Amino acid sequence: MRRIISVFIVLLIAIPGCLDEQETDIFYGDDINPKQPYSDFMLVDQNNESFSSEDLHGKVVVIAFLFTNCPDICPIVSANLAWILSQLGDDVGTEVEILSITVDPWRDTPEVLQSYSTQRELNWTHLTSTNIDNSSSYPDLETIWGDFGVGISVVEANGSSARHHGTIYEVDHSTGTIILDRDGNQRVWWGDLDWVPELVLEDIRSLM
Repeated sequence: MRRIISVFIVLLIAIPGCLDEQETDIFYGDDINPKQPYSDFMLVDQNNESFSSEDLHGKVVVIAFLFTNCPDICPIVSANLAWILSQLGDDVGTEVEILSITVDPWRDTPEVLQSYSTQRELNWTHLTSTNIDNSSSYPDLETIWGDFGVGISVVEANGSSARHHGTIYEVDHSTGTIILDRDGNQRVWWGDLDWVPELVLEDIRSLM
């Protein structure tokens, strides 16, 4: 009897550890653990209307960092997001929001984003800086990029790298698509080259 009680106690001690271990890997994408919050922000969308992150509270949010001059990965991610949008149906806008935030505010004005999204039928919110006077500095976006771990490199035609650049340049960025829970915490990260749309959809639904 004493041995049975001892085994039972050992199992009770072990179970919480097993549960903790399982909770650290509960998504198909990369779990963001511990959960990461972000700072509230104010940007403008493709209609040149103000957009506040406060409107996201209580919703699951999918955020991708893209730019309209991207020749390769961004169009693929955009196509994946369009498929996700089609699968979520009436939940979009009420339970879930999809956003893309530019990493090239020097060119991605609201007008450019409007033309780009309309031509490609990308029917979600596309955001850029509130500072649209061709400034070389975009502190609002830089805070967001920092919160979400977005690395950006701007390379001019002559090969030099700097944020203060001319009109001919390329943007390279290291990031992925991030899914936030209803409390505004970053929970899941999908690398741009690792997207499996069906599994991204499962991660979104698990947070809903």
